[in-house]
Amino acid sequence: MEKLRTYTDYANKTALTIPDHFIDVKTGNSVKVSQKIQEQVDYHSNNNTLIHLVLSALNSYLHPKNMNSDIILSEIHEIKKMMQSGYAAGQTPAYKETVFHGSKQDEVDLKEVEDVLEAFGG
Repeated sequence: MEKLRTYTDYANKTALTIPDHFIDVKTGNSVKVSQKIQEQVDYHSNNNTLIHLVLSALNSYLHPKNMNSDIILSEIHEIKKMMQSGYAAGQTPAYKETVFHGSKQDEVDLKEVEDVLEAFGG
């Protein structure tokens, strides 16, 4: 028997019932609801932002990823390599066009992006 949990946001007149499993409409597969999803729904329910979570999830689901993200990640990767190799401000490295292939070795995670932005005053 499937367990259902109902979360409410009375301030915004929102209620959301979550089963143990759901059907991914893109693939048709049955997927278990993760603990992380349950925690996020509970958090937003307690903070009267449940409708914002639902609409944000729908927005992320319905809009494709930014097609320029590979270019941005490639540029951030190049900045990271310059910083690690001791690149000094004022030096002009020879222009080199690179293509980011996204291998595990070259992936840039969000923490690295934050570190790069902080290093440049952002």
